[in-house]
Amino acid sequence: MEITPIRTEEDYCAALRVVSSLVDQDPSPDSPEGECLDALSTLIEAYEQKHHAMDSPDKGGIGVKSLKDVKAQLLAKPAVRQAYDAQAPEFELARERIGKAIHE
Repeated sequence: MEITPIRTEEDYCAALRVVSSLVDQDPSPDSPEGECLDALSTLIEAYEQKHHAMDSPDKGGIGVKSLKDVKAQLLAKPAVRQAYDAQAPEFELARERIGKAIHE
């Protein structure tokens, strides 16, 4: 099997299909199939790090915000704040019903 660089999403998807097939075969690491699996896995990992990276927040990657932070960010927008405030009676009713259900 010829191993080529992964330059596009199409190349990436094709490599994933080959690796999936090789994993199902469970080849010995010293076999041609095992060496192909190792090489393709390395190429896929490099492509993913470059094009699909999701580093931890301390490395500037995707972070997880608390619901409180998301709510504050959204409510900072005047139109969202207005719509939210307009629903205050419904929120209060929901709080009352939830409180009663908890204490029953």
